[in-house]
Amino acid sequence: MSSDLGDRDSKPSELVEDRLEDVQMDVKQRGGGREMAWRFLKENALILLTLLGIGVGFAVGVGLQQVKPSPDVLQWIGVPGEIFLRSLKATIFPIIVCMVITATSSVDPTKNRSIAVVAVLAFFLTALLAVLTAVVLFFLFKPASNTLQVDSDKTFGTKLETQDIFLDLIRNIFPDNVVDAAISQTVTEYTEEEPGSVNASSNDTDATTFKKSLTQSRGINILGLITICAVVGAAANTALPPESAFLSFFRHGQQVVMKVMVWITWTTPVGVASLVAQSIAGVSNLGSIFLSLSRLVLCVVVGLTFHQLITLPVIYFVLWRKNPFTFLMRCAKAFFVSFAATATSVALPHMLDACKQNGVSSKVSRFVIPMSVTLHADGSALYIASASMFVAHTSGAASIGVSDFLVIGTLSSVLSLTIPPVPSASIVTVAVILTSINRPLQGIALLFTVEWLLDRLRSGVNATSHVICAAYTDAICNGRVRQVPEPETTRLQDNTNSWCMEVLVEGEAVAEPNSHRTSDQELIHIGDVENR
Repeated sequence: MSSDLGDRDSKPSELVEDRLEDVQMDVKQRGGGREMAWRFLKENALILLTLLGIGVGFAVGVGLQQVKPSPDVLQWIGVPGEIFLRSLKATIFPIIVCMVITATSSVDPTKNRSIAVVAVLAFFLTALLAVLTAVVLFFLFKPASNTLQVDSDKTFGTKLETQDIFLDLIRNIFPDNVVDAAISQTVTEYTEEEPGSVNASSNDTDATTFKKSLTQSRGINILGLITICAVVGAAANTALPPESAFLSFFRHGQQVVMKVMVWITWTTPVGVASLVAQSIAGVSNLGSIFLSLSRLVLCVVVGLTFHQLITLPVIYFVLWRKNPFTFLMRCAKAFFVSFAATATSVALPHMLDACKQNGVSSKVSRFVIPMSVTLHADGSALYIASASMFVAHTSGAASIGVSDFLVIGTLSSVLSLTIPPVPSASIVTVAVILTSINRPLQGIALLFTVEWLLDRLRSGVNATSHVICAAYTDAICNGRVRQVPEPETTRLQDNTNSWCMEVLVEGEAVAEPNSHRTSDQELIHIGDVENR
């Protein structure tokens, strides 16, 4: 009897204890959920603020369209964005010099060559896939022929020839002056001469002639800098010990410049809002412009979206067997910064950080990413192919044949690696392709009306593709690049709680033939570190 009473008394107490455990678990889960939400907001603060800046800029731009602001007002609206871009561009030269010399000095020169070859193949492969996407979408969204109406007085023409683009590329790879490479690039210029002044003996004295000449275009010759710095780094690899003052200077220089870029990066939301508002407020008749070019805009937007969300993630999954959508999230910062700036070069630190988060070897990413920024633009390749086909089809000339598609596809893939350093370079490349297939150029004038949007979209896709190419190169060269085990990492958190300096201390290096590198070496990497 007494035992029965004891059992009855114990049951309520057990129920109370179980209930208390459930309540404690519920409280813990709620607290954990809040902690996870706070961690997510903290780690993705820059992305969320950048998205907010884009939304604010778009709303302000649409609102200002109603009052038709003057050019002076538009200029003042864009001042914060201009300061943001100028600040980022000022860091491009020092970061490329320090990063490329540091990367090439830590890898055997023969491996540098293999990395470069594989990277260029990756550039061409992704560009070719982008062009194939553009061709397929052209047949899905193909407009009626002879529908592109333009004012005959507003024509667009170019005398830039395909061979001159490649010659300028070769000249810029091998600069003749190191100082000039930091501030200018070599380009071919066409000067119109008086009729009959060159060939006076010819009967056709009224023909307009053009004279070619080489001139300097303002802007950093990134390709030439990469060549010079790669050679210097390779020479330092064989001539100097790893602890030399020369190499230490560039390693610490990279650390300092990256810290400055971190500070500038936190002004991205304000700069983005300013640039987007200025662009939209300065466009008149926004609705009618999109209506006249709706099929082209739809084709390019769908193509870039497909390339960004399907093609590139599939390549990443095949190579790494990892979640491709996690990869895309890690590339979001680089995408939005490139979207705002219409240039991938200003997103260099974010692309390097995305490579690190996705497991790409720093020895590969620090060499491939700067080269990819200069040579690689598969988002631009997709746009160039789409615009060329649409303008050629709607110009009222002869229909596009199979040979024309082959020419457009081939030139779009190849010329995307050699886009000339001039404003609206992709549109200039479209003109070169249309000239190659003997199509009129008048329709190109309308492309400028949607350039403010499509240029931003393809720049963002280009940034994601740069990271993919670095991952592709690392996967192919994995057996040769990662012969030394991954070093232990010591994380030194800085006061931003999102960026830190990693001092990677490698053990004894594998001795290469005829190499004296048997001592320890310190490599400094900068990147985004999750708060743990």
